[in-house]
Amino acid sequence: MKFSSDLFYHGEVESAPQTRNRGILDLDEPIEWRDSKVDDEEGDSGESFVGESFGRINKAEAQLTLDTLEDYFKKIGKQRILDEHIDVGVISPYRAQVQYLRRLIRKRESFKPYRHSISVNTVDGFQGQERDIILISLVRSNDQGQIGFLNDLRRMNVAITRARMKLIILGDKATLCRHPFYRKLKARMSTHKLAVCGLNAIEEEDKMVFVIIIYKGKKIQE
Repeated sequence: MKFSSDLFYHGEVESAPQTRNRGILDLDEPIEWRDSKVDDEEGDSGESFVGESFGRINKAEAQLTLDTLEDYFKKIGKQRILDEHIDVGVISPYRAQVQYLRRLIRKRESFKPYRHSISVNTVDGFQGQERDIILISLVRSNDQGQIGFLNDLRRMNVAITRARMKLIILGDKATLCRHPFYRKLKARMSTHKLAVCGLNAIEEEDKMVFVIIIYKGKKIQE
């Protein structure tokens, strides 16, 4: 993705020619953000702590992550997924969330034909790997706007550059968008609901300016 290249590598890294303009669905947006903030009467909304190590999980967001993947699979079609060997990575910065997502996937019958094609791991676990579709569960959801090591943008760079064709970010907008990086990223993806083929971020005096490039490569805003 061009914005990652410009922000972290001074524009010197480019997508492979065979994947640069490739998408799974016609006129699909290559990047989406799904707001995971929900009002859950059962108390499963927001982040929580589990286990002796007090790992962070977000149960509602985990369910939304898998619902989103299931819906996207339906749009693609089972036969095409199997014939074209479309693979998926589900990433979370928190190991407890990774373990919870793995358990949910094993329980869902709808994922049974695709389990060999779905990998779930931490950001570090996906270092050096790519998948056709990447979903990222960011977990953090609190009234204080605390995001912990999601402040580590270079780690986020690893996560968001694992996708060959489709990236879906799931996170609590109200919590994460207090940080300028996530705020700008979310704002641009929300505002430009079109067939985007590039997103370019540059850093200028600690502010991030994003350039959106539409389907045929014409720059429309900066």
